[in-house]
Amino acid sequence: MYTKILLVVIIFILSAFFYLHTQNPGSVTFVVTQGHTYVLPVTLLVFFAFFAGAVFAVLNSLLVDARRAIMEMKGRREKKLLAQAEENYRKGTEALFKGDTGEARALMEKALTAKPNDTNMIISLCETLMRDNRPKEALKALDNGLSNSPDSIGLLIAIARCSSDSGDSRRAAGAYSEVLKLDPKNPYALRKLRDFNINDGQWSEAAALQKTVVECEKDDAVRKKEKGLLTGLIFEAASRSLQEGRLGEAVGMVKEILKNDSSFMPAHMLLGEALARNGNTSNAIKVWEKARHKYPNSEPILLKLEDSHRKESAPEKILERYKKEIISNPDDAKLRLLLSRLYLRLEMVDNAIEELERLFHEGEDGFYTQILLGEAYLRRKQSGKAAHLFHKALDLDREFLPPFICSNCSATHKAWNPRCPSCGMWNTLTMHTAPAAPRAGSTPFGIQKIAAVRQV
Repeated sequence: MYTKILLVVIIFILSAFFYLHTQNPGSVTFVVTQGHTYVLPVTLLVFFAFFAGAVFAVLNSLLVDARRAIMEMKGRREKKLLAQAEENYRKGTEALFKGDTGEARALMEKALTAKPNDTNMIISLCETLMRDNRPKEALKALDNGLSNSPDSIGLLIAIARCSSDSGDSRRAAGAYSEVLKLDPKNPYALRKLRDFNINDGQWSEAAALQKTVVECEKDDAVRKKEKGLLTGLIFEAASRSLQEGRLGEAVGMVKEILKNDSSFMPAHMLLGEALARNGNTSNAIKVWEKARHKYPNSEPILLKLEDSHRKESAPEKILERYKKEIISNPDDAKLRLLLSRLYLRLEMVDNAIEELERLFHEGEDGFYTQILLGEAYLRRKQSGKAAHLFHKALDLDREFLPPFICSNCSATHKAWNPRCPSCGMWNTLTMHTAPAAPRAGSTPFGIQKIAAVRQV
């Protein structure tokens, strides 16, 4: 059909040419140079112009078609390469899941030759290298990818994870910081960088990050939990400021804590401590007394009041307070134990023995009661009774079974087991005859408990 149409067009053009040629017998002199002139019929000149235009149009069409054919061929080739790359990536992922990291790495590298800037492929290659314990190569691959895609959050997080797994926490923290520059509310980076700051004891920085975490959290239950962590971080930052002598800063943080969570009892204790360090002991005691009234079961506050009154050389005030509280709460054994402890601190040994023996006979014969009563007997030179109570309090084995030590993790245990409870390895427990070398500043478990109680 196309050929027939073309033939009709050619016949029409030729017919038009001969018709015009017969109707326009005139000619045109076409001068090229002075020695070269041409005389052509007007119709022939028009026909030549038309023919030249048609030739140029056909040549242009051929060039366009050729270029299109080359582009399509190149596109098909690239599409084939990309499809092969995706197939290699899929096979590499499967090999990685199977644990064949060598095959996975080879396939990932082939895939990357076709798609060198594919973030997912780079991250997957990094994972294979990390599983092969080749962190330097993994980081190099990630760095190369990041140089081509500097705003890739995925690559930055992968660098942070890789650095963290290889022990370079500083670089990991730096990578998470870069993520937050690109996405200031990225929850994953916020939590990870917060945890790094917590591990480094950078409480103020951790609290600042945690505030953003709380602001971004939508789930009410999770938000409540995150707010609890924020309170703890601000408290640690306030404690650090207090230790370093920045009292005003510490007080400001404590007030922020109490504004957000007035039930956070440690903040009241820290506020009183700040006032006491500033020389305002009377106001500190008022803060603690107010907190004790608000939190009736807060024994630590009571101990703070006890120490403050003793430092102020007014032990009778805390004695009176104990007695009043015991009258109001006669069944509170904790108060009576603390009163007995205070008796011992004030060398009122007979009063302590009387109160402790009464508690003992009432059935309050727990560890702390036994230790306090044993200490009281020691001060009255009744070593037999004291030894019996210490023996009972520390739950010493009457059959004197030998200890056992794990050859894998060096943990000690009271009895033999086929599997070490600490490290989970089998057949590693052997009888231990020599005492384990204590760490600097440490004491054996039982002696440490006795020493802690004897500091009264």
